[in-house]
Amino acid sequence: MSEFNERLLSELVDAVRDLVKKEQADRLRDIYLVGDIEKETARQAIERLRELANEGRQPITIYINSAGGNVTDGLALHDTIRHLVSLGYEITIIVQGMAYSMGSIVLQSASPGKRFAFPHSWIMIHEPAKWAGWQSTSAAAQHLDRLKQMQSQIYRILADRSGKPLRQIIRDTKRTDFYLDAMRAKEYGLIDEVLGPVEAVGSDQQEASTLPAAESPETLDGSQIAASERPTRFSSN
Repeated sequence: MSEFNERLLSELVDAVRDLVKKEQADRLRDIYLVGDIEKETARQAIERLRELANEGRQPITIYINSAGGNVTDGLALHDTIRHLVSLGYEITIIVQGMAYSMGSIVLQSASPGKRFAFPHSWIMIHEPAKWAGWQSTSAAAQHLDRLKQMQSQIYRILADRSGKPLRQIIRDTKRTDFYLDAMRAKEYGLIDEVLGPVEAVGSDQQEASTLPAAESPETLDGSQIAASERPTRFSSN
């Protein structure tokens, strides 16, 4: 065989391998929700969900690492996932890094028993008024009815999926950002399981999280740790 034919054969083999790899990648049913949840990110995730649903009934996995974002866009994504789940699709959501604010609401849309988080992930929930983008009392008053409806919807989602009484959800999030590491999020009912070696978190951290404030070791609290990761703006438009 000539050198030209050998080179041609080698190129053909490489091309076939590349094609097979591409086909395998195309068959992956994973979606990555990374960054702020806004119109474009929500639209892309919803379109991909519908594409995968049309391709077949195999399970879909969403990896989320988000500090939150727009209320209505987040609810649109939440409702799309819940609709597919109601049709019999299995949708797993895995937190890798953080699921704050609206990210924590999208997390709740997974199939029963399919809300997961890696050991060093964080989940944060807070008062829905903060998610609506109204930074002053006068602005909030102009949208009071809409605000109450959004609060009711979001509180109900958290209560239904966590199993916690609605009264406790309201008390824990009233005027504060309520941060939970992966283990505490599981205990609270915001996720179903922690993925990977739980011992990686360390017994010291778990013990410290149960100490009263006066006895806690001198360290940054959850809100300080995550301050730089909070979304800088919210919008209800």
